[in-house]
Amino acid sequence: MMRSLLSLTASAAAYGFSIGISNSWVYAMRNLVKFPVLILSTAAICALLYHVLARFLDAHFNFLQVQRLVLGIFRDISRLLAALSPAVCFLGVTMERPNGRDLGGYPQFLLLNVFAIAICGCLSVYLRSRDRISNSIKMPKHRNLLIVCWMAASLAVGGQVCWMIRPFFGTSGAGAWETPWFSGTHPDKRGASNFYIAVYYLIVPPDGWK
Repeated sequence: MMRSLLSLTASAAAYGFSIGISNSWVYAMRNLVKFPVLILSTAAICALLYHVLARFLDAHFNFLQVQRLVLGIFRDISRLLAALSPAVCFLGVTMERPNGRDLGGYPQFLLLNVFAIAICGCLSVYLRSRDRISNSIKMPKHRNLLIVCWMAASLAVGGQVCWMIRPFFGTSGAGAWETPWFSGTHPDKRGASNFYIAVYYLIVPPDGWK
């Protein structure tokens, strides 16, 4: 288990650095800590949610088995993201810089990373859990439903935890050490008050923003 935790932490730190460097060295260095915290916090909450959902659908998992499964899932997510780190770093460094209300390439870069995290998460949940679920649930419909529920729980929890402990990217480019580590519930630059509205604004910018 310790080896898995170390692998998870190192991989998450590598990816965190690659997205932070799109703003500044300050963000990159902070993300060496913040992104592993994001992954570990999400994993801890999901361990409880996975267990509740498994019990609800009559899956024969005890809590320890679910914890080990969750650790494997989030370790795989971190490794997949770490493999994308060189490409993400290159895109972050070369993207068009934000300028006032024109955010340049920042929305596309951020949306690309949101999709990458979501895809890696869903892929890891499916590949890691499909065999174990098939041996624990008799009804095929319940097997598929449990996998979908676990995916949805991971995305929902991860998105909101990410919102609470942002910024990971940032649009200012100032990179000052005085920038708060965590923005919490404070609205972002475009006025979004939660993760889901922020993602919507990436696709459909509010009036006056590009």
